[in-house]
Amino acid sequence: MRARRLSLYIAGAAIVLPCLASAAPPANLKTVVEHAWSRSAEVRTLEARQEEAAAARSTAQSWIAGNPTVGLAQRNDRSPSLRDQRESELSVSAPFWLPGQKSARQAWAARSTDEVAAQLLQARLAVAGEVRIRFWEAAAAREVLAEKDDHLHHLEQFADEVQSRVKAGDLARSDGLLAQQEVHAAVVALAMARSQAAQALARYQVLTGTAELPPLEPEPLREPADGVNARLAAARATESRALAGLRLAEATRSESPSLAVSLRHETENNLAEPNRSIGIALQFPIGSKARNRPAESLAQTQLATAAAEAAQAAATVASDAALAREQVAHAEAALAAATSRAAAMHEHKALLEKSFRLGESSLAEVLRSNALSHEADVAVRQQRVALGAAHAQLNQARGLLP
Repeated sequence: MRARRLSLYIAGAAIVLPCLASAAPPANLKTVVEHAWSRSAEVRTLEARQEEAAAARSTAQSWIAGNPTVGLAQRNDRSPSLRDQRESELSVSAPFWLPGQKSARQAWAARSTDEVAAQLLQARLAVAGEVRIRFWEAAAAREVLAEKDDHLHHLEQFADEVQSRVKAGDLARSDGLLAQQEVHAAVVALAMARSQAAQALARYQVLTGTAELPPLEPEPLREPADGVNARLAAARATESRALAGLRLAEATRSESPSLAVSLRHETENNLAEPNRSIGIALQFPIGSKARNRPAESLAQTQLATAAAEAAQAAATVASDAALAREQVAHAEAALAAATSRAAAMHEHKALLEKSFRLGESSLAEVLRSNALSHEADVAVRQQRVALGAAHAQLNQARGLLP
C-alpha cells in the first residue's frame, strides 16, 4: 500500500518537476502579470499603433499640410530662326493649412495618442484578468490535490490499524476489505486530482511562462486612485478620438491649397545676358459640402458607435463591480460556514474513532464520518480559494492591476 503511494509520488514528480525547473519562482502576482504581458501578442500591435500615433502628431505639427514637390521644366526653340531660344524653370510647391485644419488635425492626433495609451492600459488589465483566472484555477486544483493526499494518508493509517485488529481477531475480514476499498478509492481520487492539477498548471504556464504559483493570499481590496476604470477610460478615449475625427472631417471639406515658387532662366542669341525671373503661384482646390459628405457621414457613424460602446462599457463596469462585491460577501460567509462545519466534523470523527476502538461503533460509521470530514476539509480549502478569487475578481472589475 505504501509502495503504491510512493510510486504515485514519483510519477507526479516526473510530471511537475520539469515544469518547476523551467523558471525561477516569481516574487508575486504583479511579477507574473508582467511576464504574461511581455509574452502577449497584443503588445506588439499596440506598440505599432503608438508609433503610428506619434507620426500623426509629428505631421500635425508641421507648417505644411503635405509633402512638398519639386518641378523642373526645359523648353527649346525648334523653329527655323536664329534666335536659339532656351528656357529652364525650377519650381517648388507645398500645400498649406486652411484656417482650422491644423488645429483640428492636432486635436485628432492628440486624441489618437490618448486612445492608444488607454488601450494599452486596458490590454494590460485584460492580461491581468486572464492571469488571475488561471492562477486561482491552478491554486484550487493544488488545494484539492493536497487535501486528497492528506485524506489518503489518513485512510492508510486507519486501514493499517484495521488490518492489525483483523489479524488479532477483533474485527471481521470484511471490515479489512472495506478499509482497503476506501484506500483504493482514495488512490484513484488522488491520481485524478494530480492530473487536474497538472492541466491547470500547464494552462497557467502557457500564459505566464512560469510554473511557480505566487503565494496563495487574497489580494487586498482597493479602489481606483482616480475613480476611473481602465475599460471605461479606453471606451471614453475612443469616443473622444471619434469626436475629434468628426471635427477634422468638417474642417477638411476640400484639399489643401498649395503655394508654388518658381525660378525661370531664359537664354537667346539676341540677348546679351540671360533673362531670369521669379514666379509665385497659388492653387485653391474647389470643395463643397456634398463632396465631403461621405467622410463626414463616416465620422458621424464612428462617433455614434463609440458613444454607444462607451455607454455600454459604463453599464458593464458598474454591473461587474456590483456582482463582484456580492461574490466577496458570499465567499466570506461560505468560508465561515465551511470552517465551522469542518471543526464540528473533526470532533465528530475523533469521537467515532475513539468509540470504534472501544468496540462501541461500527466500521461503516467511522468510514462515513471520515468521508464527511474529508468533504468538510475540501470545502474549507475550496472556499479559501473562492474568497481569493472573489477578491481578484472585484479588483479586476474595478480596473486595478495587481
